[in-house]
Amino acid sequence: MRGLALLGVAGLSLAQAVPWAPAEQLAYRLSWQGVDVGRVYLVAEEAGEGWRFRFRLEPTGPARWLGYGLEAESRVGPELFTTQFRQTLSEPFRGTTRLFFQQQDGKGCWATVVHPDGKETTWKSPHEDVLDSLALLYYLRLYPEIRQVRVVDYYQMVQGRLEVLQGRGLMGYRFARDDVYIEAWYRSNARRTLVRLVFGRDFGRLEAVLLEDNGS
Repeated sequence: MRGLALLGVAGLSLAQAVPWAPAEQLAYRLSWQGVDVGRVYLVAEEAGEGWRFRFRLEPTGPARWLGYGLEAESRVGPELFTTQFRQTLSEPFRGTTRLFFQQQDGKGCWATVVHPDGKETTWKSPHEDVLDSLALLYYLRLYPEIRQVRVVDYYQMVQGRLEVLQGRGLMGYRFARDDVYIEAWYRSNARRTLVRLVFGRDFGRLEAVLLEDNGS
């Protein structure tokens, strides 16, 4: 088990080193309490010696009327640890919260949160082997044996152990700490495509299921 060790992919091209395509795009149907509330799009793009991952929600129906929104962009280095992360969350009756996370070139990392009322808060950590919630989804595809992780959250960096799940021929993982909840299910083939994602905070659980399933 590699734990939190740096697992470099130096010497290999990005396309050879990871199980996803250099410009992979995946689409998911998003539901809340069984109601279709939109589509989620995940994109992976080569960016220098690392990757840029993007998450975008297109809300429909009640989610659109209420003004719910979620967008995220993650930049990672060759080891897939997060170097920069931006996330914007719009919640009904609450407003918009923005998170910006940055590594500090060997001096740990920091994050700034802009709250719906405009107030800013900041937290810092000496760690560099940190994943944001989006990068974690891809890290698990490359390193399925990982168990202990550090994950960026709005109010702090949270650390914990992944719970391994199995069912219907898929391999799953659950990370539940403080107000962070992520449940990810992957195929057990070489590409380890993410086919189901459950996430949420105090607004409840949202479930994303892969569309246009072609067995990739």
